[in-house]
Amino acid sequence: MANKNRTKGHTYERSLVNLFKELGHEHCVTSRYGSRQHDDCGIDLINVPYNVQAKAGYARGINYSKILREIKEKIEINFPKDAKEHTNPTFITHKKDVGRGRTTTEFDHLVVMTFDDLLKLIR
Repeated sequence: MANKNRTKGHTYERSLVNLFKELGHEHCVTSRYGSRQHDDCGIDLINVPYNVQAKAGYARGINYSKILREIKEKIEINFPKDAKEHTNPTFITHKKDVGRGRTTTEFDHLVVMTFDDLLKLIR
């Protein structure tokens, strides 16, 4: 089962890379491919002006606050103080499994971020 979940996550990351490329971020790649340092911090996409964590499948028990906090703490440890990762907005994109016989809706594909990071995007 773990292999299936891992494959699902990697497939979702690649689909996000394609989406970001379509949106003009032509150098976007997964951190698994491009940067072990980012991957170790929980950042799944690089060469975009955001810190993106991709989740696929987890339906219950996911603690978004904890994940966002851990990403921030790992960035503080692993990147120099002047690195852009400290000021990039961080968000989790989560594509939920809906189960058999149920149609996916817009409410099954979410983005979660802190209010401070939302303000960074708005400004």
